[in-house]
Amino acid sequence: MTALSLVSEPPGTTSDEIEIASTFRRYADGFALNNRTPAKFVERGPSIAGRLMAFASLMTIRPIVSVGSYAPHVAWPWGVIEFACRALPQASGSTRVNIKLPHATAQLVHAPGVTPASGNRRVVLYMHGGAFLMGGANSHKHLVNTLSRHADAPVLIVNYRLLPKHSIAMAVDDCHDAYRWLRAHGFNPDQIVLAGDSAGGYLALTLAQRLQRQNERPAALVAISPLLQLASRPKLWHLNNGVDTMFSARAFDALREVAAGAAANHSVDGEPEELYEPLAHIEAGLPPTLIHVSGAEALLHDARLAARKLAQVGVPVELRIWPGQIHDFQVAAPMVPEAARSLRQIAEYIRRATPGRGTETVAAAESCR
Repeated sequence: MTALSLVSEPPGTTSDEIEIASTFRRYADGFALNNRTPAKFVERGPSIAGRLMAFASLMTIRPIVSVGSYAPHVAWPWGVIEFACRALPQASGSTRVNIKLPHATAQLVHAPGVTPASGNRRVVLYMHGGAFLMGGANSHKHLVNTLSRHADAPVLIVNYRLLPKHSIAMAVDDCHDAYRWLRAHGFNPDQIVLAGDSAGGYLALTLAQRLQRQNERPAALVAISPLLQLASRPKLWHLNNGVDTMFSARAFDALREVAAGAAANHSVDGEPEELYEPLAHIEAGLPPTLIHVSGAEALLHDARLAARKLAQVGVPVELRIWPGQIHDFQVAAPMVPEAARSLRQIAEYIRRATPGRGTETVAAAESCR
């Protein structure tokens, strides 16, 4: 099944025509048109590499996730994955500076050639994916470095606290602390782009909403294969539920069960924490948003719903759907050409969202080194 069969487009519209329209909108407007409907584009693909990656995920990752979903409260050693990813090679010439936050850590990444002297007036605050259970700066090493290089910006990736020991709200607190760190080091809201993949998309949107209540609006928000709705039932009825090569139907039930258990053990003002649904709190004034998602994953439901809700309140939103890819396929760059192309598009969006340059930001970037 491809995204073309799932996305409502005018009859006879081809992917090439959509790509031409995409280019026109990009250069004519800079952002998606704010006409109360999302700018929606279906990309070309999948390539042979993309198909092979999807098959590999179906044969390996999905069975593991499926088994784990039937025993969600077992202490699975998810942390081993992030530890093992320490062995992944680091891009030659890139720099990584560890940052201490009140309850977590973060890592400030500069790709080769991205230096304070370049005068880039932007920074990306990145929230990694991993179902709130795993992942970090090591697992997302290549993705973050690629974004830094193409966006010509440092990237601050947050090693937030994870389930099941900590609640999702505590992870949001850690991301908020990272945002405060950037503000304390001289970056203004219009120089900061919030970005995240999978569960990180939830954190990015939730953080944007928290900042909105404090009259802070970052330059833009980028969500990659975002998990934006903890409620599992809507996804169970989605057409992609049977073809997702990574997640079984039970996986979303299991995640919510673990998240609810962690929330119950964490009190807020003396009351048990409640699970927060960001899509139930969409309001006008949120940052312009870019969403990239596979056309063959169950989270296409969340992506399309978010795009529609954001557009309805006047937020410029662009939704790009990649047929036949696995969930979070951008992590597979450069092995999958669509992944590399997606990251370049995302980086271009970040650059457009933060076009200004100035000596004030150079000083801010230097203070982060």
